[in-house]
Amino acid sequence: MSWAVFRSTLQIRRTSLLWYSFGLALYGWFIIAFFPLIEDNLQYMEIFETVFTEEMMAIFGAAGLNFGTLGGFMTVEYLGLIWVLIVAAAVITFAAGTLGGAVEDGTMELTLAQPVSRMQVALMRYLALAAYAGILNFVTVATIYLPGLLHGVDVPLDGMGLLFLIGWVVTMAIGGFAYAVSAFSSGGGRTIGISLGVLAAMWLADVLGNISERFDWLSEFTLFNYWKPDVVIDDLTVAGESWAVFGITALVTFVIAVWAFRRRDVV
Repeated sequence: MSWAVFRSTLQIRRTSLLWYSFGLALYGWFIIAFFPLIEDNLQYMEIFETVFTEEMMAIFGAAGLNFGTLGGFMTVEYLGLIWVLIVAAAVITFAAGTLGGAVEDGTMELTLAQPVSRMQVALMRYLALAAYAGILNFVTVATIYLPGLLHGVDVPLDGMGLLFLIGWVVTMAIGGFAYAVSAFSSGGGRTIGISLGVLAAMWLADVLGNISERFDWLSEFTLFNYWKPDVVIDDLTVAGESWAVFGITALVTFVIAVWAFRRRDVV
């Protein structure tokens, strides 16, 4: 029965998965196709360097980057902020419906009436969230690497593998937080509001920290400070603190979610 919970959770959200995947694929392909125009045209590069001021780069989560490299370009135009918002919207909405949303619509009571424990439900739905996040990250790297072959962009395959791994951990940290909020909540809307609110607060803190020396300490408390796709693509490396911050967040929020869900009223 427990694996049936896993399958049904993914099946219910297959349409949203399709649309989010399509959006990621389309946007990733467009950015890769556009990169050769920037790389080979100094005039374009000068225009972009003029438009993307230090404050603008901070807004896109790409302060201090070299716009002329593939990693820097992808971070400014796609992976730094836009990608985070897309996958965050996907996994937060997914997590909101798995526990709190299911309590709100009455389906959780029906699920628990079956021969399955709360622990099994919480675990299988979290694994479904992990699979959902994995598919989104696979689509992300596949639609950077494959278009790169078609458009003559040298996209490192090992860099894409590393980007997939750290991207999945980042996505699970965001989704795990929403999953924990959902375990305490009795509605999906509240989970979405709180999770997106925290993400927006982190973004504002990161922007402020990057444009003001007085508030530079704020960046240390945001996920954007540890999410460095430009380093992954250009240098093929991920800082140990990034693995630690995102990995521990994903693990701790899962434990909190299970603890809260096992003790709450679902009627």
